[in-house]
Amino acid sequence: MNTDREPGTVRQNVVYSLLDYVSQPAMMVVTAPILLRTLGPRMYGAWMLVNAITAVASGLGGGFGDGATKFISMYRGRKDQEGVTRSFSAALAINCVLGSFLAIGLITSAPLLMGSILKVDPAIRGEVIVAIRISALVLALRFAEVVFVSAARAYEVYRPVVVTSVSSRGLILALAVALAIRGYGLVGILWATLLVEALTLIVQASLACHTLNFHSLPPIVTIAGAGIQEVFSFGAFTWLKSVMGVLFGHLDRLLVAALLGTGPLAFYVLCNQIAQIIPSIVVSGFNFIFPHFSARSASDRWAECKTDYRKATVAASSLVAMVCMPMTFAAHRILIVWLGPAAAAECSSVLIALTIGNGLLAISVVPQYTALAFGRPRALVWINLIAGVVSIIACYALLRQVGLVGGGFAKIFAGLMSLSSFVVVACVFRKCESTRSRNQDTAALVSLGLIGS
Repeated sequence: MNTDREPGTVRQNVVYSLLDYVSQPAMMVVTAPILLRTLGPRMYGAWMLVNAITAVASGLGGGFGDGATKFISMYRGRKDQEGVTRSFSAALAINCVLGSFLAIGLITSAPLLMGSILKVDPAIRGEVIVAIRISALVLALRFAEVVFVSAARAYEVYRPVVVTSVSSRGLILALAVALAIRGYGLVGILWATLLVEALTLIVQASLACHTLNFHSLPPIVTIAGAGIQEVFSFGAFTWLKSVMGVLFGHLDRLLVAALLGTGPLAFYVLCNQIAQIIPSIVVSGFNFIFPHFSARSASDRWAECKTDYRKATVAASSLVAMVCMPMTFAAHRILIVWLGPAAAAECSSVLIALTIGNGLLAISVVPQYTALAFGRPRALVWINLIAGVVSIIACYALLRQVGLVGGGFAKIFAGLMSLSSFVVVACVFRKCESTRSRNQDTAALVSLGLIGS
């Protein structure tokens, strides 16, 4: 398979990446009024709480998918099929083990979470515990699936992977609406989710094997050992980055549930779903630069990387401004049309704060992907650590003082700190230019016979 993609293929990847990231929040926005009415704010909030707990668990064990993308794309650039197989097997082995441990932990800790830590109505507590345990099984499947998806993206193959993912999400939400209307409730929705995720895993595994030219899955136990240390050396830092990302990505929802209950959580999540469309658009539109820059930097094509990085940064910042500004000014009207005047009166300030915070996070997407592609996950870990700790402390304090809007202000703090990722990329380019300059000087001296070759 060709290691370089034609411009038309890159544009196609951008379109499908956009579809991938925007589809989930867009479908949630469309179905939210129906689900909110049929499930009720309390049960809808409980569903969002289960999703948040699953996302936190995923973040606590995630990050090795980025390691798979990094090393598979690197070996693809070097035309090293053995390296591709080794990295894929290592990432799959790591994620399967982590997913299994986290699923077991979530199943056993569900009663404690619902009984002592989170503010859940006793009338629905038993149903939520069962739902969390089913979501733990979904989590284990997704841990394996993310490796297959990352492997295909390392080859810059997006269309079949995205079509499968979007179809899966659409089917899950369609089943959720149908089951809610028929009165099956939260547990029925989670069982349907588990079934769809199992089928999705099978399809994504088949697509990855075809893309990587595997006739079947490689023997993970025998091959993975040689690549685990390599993938882990990078993946450990992307794992830490993922954990820190969870601190300001999902724990705010758990804090809302713990301090204010599942009813307010429902409206907080709904506002966040709209605001998250902004970073989703940027992530989807520029997701391809991770494997793109990784493969080109591996082949020492730094000039191309710098030019493409500047173009991507300008394009992403312009896109954020174009989407963020009208959403901020029209927040009250959006909520009136979507959820009604009562929700607009109570939550318009929450939506404005979350829009600004998510807009700042969206601007940092390009440098974050670029830093990962250049092998700088450690610096991103520190950025996410500081942003995560500060935003969670601020979220806790502000939720207690000013209510739901405090969560939006905490998101703004996190977004401002995430912009320091621009400094990381600038340092990489500066170092490369310095190294190239020294090499050119050395070559000139050798050509003049002033030093030995």
